[in-house]
Amino acid sequence: MFWIYWNTAWSLIISGIWVATIVSHPDAEIAEVRAAKRLM
Repeated sequence: MFWIYWNTAWSLIISGIWVATIVSHPDAEIAEVRAAKRLM
């Protein structure tokens, strides 16, 4: 049962970091997508 709470906690932490990164660096996400499209 403990691993379910641990998984949820990690998901929330990772989501929080991801959102914070996009909010603080909105252009970085766009540049990454453009770079990924160039590689394909």
